[in-house]
Amino acid sequence: MDSMQDLIPFAKEVLSQKPSRGLLKVYLVGSVFAVLGTLISLVEAVCHPFSCGEPMDSEMVFMLAKEQRTVEVEQRSDVADEEEKLSHEKDAVTQRTIIYKTHKLNQRSIANRLHAS
Repeated sequence: MDSMQDLIPFAKEVLSQKPSRGLLKVYLVGSVFAVLGTLISLVEAVCHPFSCGEPMDSEMVFMLAKEQRTVEVEQRSDVADEEEKLSHEKDAVTQRTIIYKTHKLNQRSIANRLHAS
């Protein structure tokens, strides 16, 4: 059977010969498998451009892994740099606070001495 146009006359011919139930079941199962095969091949033809059927080369896998490790190292270094920057800022704020407090205490002690003399 070359096309769907041949299927209808074939079905009419089979029914006109009054086949047994078993023969009709065999034809029905065969027809269902034929239709399913056609649908599966159609879906495969439509989806084939979107799938990657090539196996990955070992060098390609190695390069992808190396690139991923490089990205991870860069992210870690960025996080470490941010933490270091935050710790420097925190240390600077702490030092400014200490200098401010000691300067204030020195001024108060000088002021007390002036009054005491």
